[in-house]
Amino acid sequence: MLAEALGARGLKTCVTREPGGTPLGEALRNLIQHPTAPCSVCPEAELLLFGASRAQLVRSVIRPAVGRGEIVICDRFADSTTVYQGAARGLPAEFVRQMHALTVGDCWPNLTFLLDIPVQCGFARKAAGPRIRKLDRIELESEEFHQRVRRGFLALARRETKRIRVIDGTRPPSAIHLEILEIVHRAIG
Repeated sequence: MLAEALGARGLKTCVTREPGGTPLGEALRNLIQHPTAPCSVCPEAELLLFGASRAQLVRSVIRPAVGRGEIVICDRFADSTTVYQGAARGLPAEFVRQMHALTVGDCWPNLTFLLDIPVQCGFARKAAGPRIRKLDRIELESEEFHQRVRRGFLALARRETKRIRVIDGTRPPSAIHLEILEIVHRAIG
């Protein structure tokens, strides 16, 4: 919705996601989310796979798009690794930061939106929603894991107040879109 609204203003956007966004990233996404049984992915391997996907995305997609003057809209980025693998999985925060220095360098977002909903609300939505695909490995994690994720994201948002905007994700998508659009319009002028 954001890309369409910016496009209507004549602004060029690059929409991507991670893990994914490149052929290598999509292959890694599949390995991370749906490892073939009985294979499991240890937290350290998970961290490094996300880092590999991100490094490729930054160099192949994001930096070139920024160089062309495009606005990059990415569904998830390094903050997700900081929280999921660092805060929730308990991997050393300093190692995660060092990996970001290598994989992201100075290519950090100017603006990040954290769509926040209580974990129980997220589980209820997941249960009530249509089953158009099988839940992935991370979506199947325990409620306590997802509580750690939420706490981690909110703590990160408190540390990064200039970049991260917390958005009430319990509202209808149209209301969320309007709030995000207003913030983006103020940011880009």
